[in-house]
Amino acid sequence: MRKIVTGLFIITCTVSFVFAGDFVQSGVAPSFITETGDSLFGGDPSGVSRGSLAGTDLDGDGLNEVWVSSYSNGGQVFCFEEAGTDTLAFVWASAEITADYSTPRDVHTGDLDGDGNGEIIFHVGRWTGESNPDAGLHVYEWDGTDNGYGTEAAFRVDFFSALNDSLGESRVEGFSVGDIDGDGQDEILLANNGGSDPYYGTQDGSTPYSEDRFIILSVDGEIGGFGATIVEEYSMAPRDVDKDGVRENALGGGSPQEIIICDTDGDGNLEAACFSWNNLAMFFIEATGPDAYTIGDTTYRKLGISDDWTLGASAADNDGDGKDEVYVTGYYDGSLFVITDSDGDATNLDTTGGPGDWTGNSEIAIIHEFGGGGGFGTSTGAGFTNSGMGGVIHGGTAGVSDINLFELAAGGNPLDSSSWTHSSYALDDATSGWGFKAKAWFPGDADFGVLLPYQAVNDTLESGELDPAGNRVFRLAEYDGSVTVRDITFIMPEDYKLAQNFPNPFNATTRIEYSLPLQNTISLTIYNMLGQEIVKLVDREYQRAGNYSVLWNGKDANGMNVTSGMYIYALKFGNFEKSKQMMLLK
Repeated sequence: MRKIVTGLFIITCTVSFVFAGDFVQSGVAPSFITETGDSLFGGDPSGVSRGSLAGTDLDGDGLNEVWVSSYSNGGQVFCFEEAGTDTLAFVWASAEITADYSTPRDVHTGDLDGDGNGEIIFHVGRWTGESNPDAGLHVYEWDGTDNGYGTEAAFRVDFFSALNDSLGESRVEGFSVGDIDGDGQDEILLANNGGSDPYYGTQDGSTPYSEDRFIILSVDGEIGGFGATIVEEYSMAPRDVDKDGVRENALGGGSPQEIIICDTDGDGNLEAACFSWNNLAMFFIEATGPDAYTIGDTTYRKLGISDDWTLGASAADNDGDGKDEVYVTGYYDGSLFVITDSDGDATNLDTTGGPGDWTGNSEIAIIHEFGGGGGFGTSTGAGFTNSGMGGVIHGGTAGVSDINLFELAAGGNPLDSSSWTHSSYALDDATSGWGFKAKAWFPGDADFGVLLPYQAVNDTLESGELDPAGNRVFRLAEYDGSVTVRDITFIMPEDYKLAQNFPNPFNATTRIEYSLPLQNTISLTIYNMLGQEIVKLVDREYQRAGNYSVLWNGKDANGMNVTSGMYIYALKFGNFEKSKQMMLLK
């Protein structure tokens, strides 16, 4: 049955066959929603999810996927697949991460080796005092089957030893995947928030230099094959650009936070818009050819106000001039910023009037000043407007968690705040905000939607819609002339029902009944207690949602009678399996 649920809980199964009520995703601690438990994402209510990605179809089945990262203790990456309007089915989970702190903050998909089989990509950090065997890059590759992404990473890289610029203590707050240099192969762009390490020497003989890096990587070889390696195409330290041990602070503050792909000057060469957490520092790295990059102008460092960047930036050509604009929020200030190009050079930020001048020829402006309260992310898309021009969704403000919609008027100037129409939609009385940067579409509903993952939110909506911890994972904001925010209905493995066979114990025949909450390809198999297959009663058969009944006559696949004893019958659906035991008496 379908049900609205609002928390993900981790349940661990460690045996090949389990008895009534348990599910198995082979080799993985399956994570799914239950009606019991007391924690979200395995025990850290401050974690929840900072990263989500929606609107992909990695397995090519025509159904959009939603990818969600958990960065609490024992973090994982989860995949949900659309199963109807505002409905998602949980279909896959990565192996559980062992890190205490720097678990996945973001997740992306791409094709790093160019073989046509897409991959799920995320990063696990290593932070102060940690000895984390899971640290580094994790890549799961689609195996060609429905939702077949494997139970272990097909490609694993520990950046501590694999990169030219070793990333020791570090975490990746945000990253992007795409073919930025036009060589036909996707790159990984990392905003690495590094620790301090004597690798580059010390400042004044005592303070180690930071390992902060903006890094562009690619994969050489085939994912899952022998000899695949990571290649460092470009690396830039924002506080020590030439990496000579002198922290000239040429590009502003440290703690890289976000890096997104865009084309702000419309020349066909893509850029990486780079944001450092401290002091609103930002700059562009432009790809000039395969494995070739430049940072250009290094004189403009920050916006001239004391603030920190948001958890998520976005880019879109909202004014239709053939050039992307970049949108980002100030985390503490809460203001919404736009960065554009006016001189035809993305790497040169025109600052006529100086920092803090948001008019005239400046390429950076404030669309709206909220005056306090945190900004938690942006998303862009022309479908989120009445005018047909571009729209920007601004994340919540602390203590309010409003969703703010900005629509650009036809012929309007993105740098001119008067060209934007602002509408605010209060979601609830949540005590914290949203982190999001993904678009999502659901079947039967053509409206533009944005997935809103909660970050550390205690939501006080009606109790019937809350999990036992009072926490929520994500909701859907959708524009159909006005903004509506709805809960997602999840279909979970527990919604697949497998009844106890009847009669049990049995002689001669017994009936096995099961029910499916949605259409799926299923198998129903009999095993002995050693896990050896006896017979398949249903063999990978596509069945619609509904109730089913199957008879077993106590014979094996060759039509021979089996002996008395205990047997296991297992219902397999997608990546999951539910099983029960029964007894044959003769």
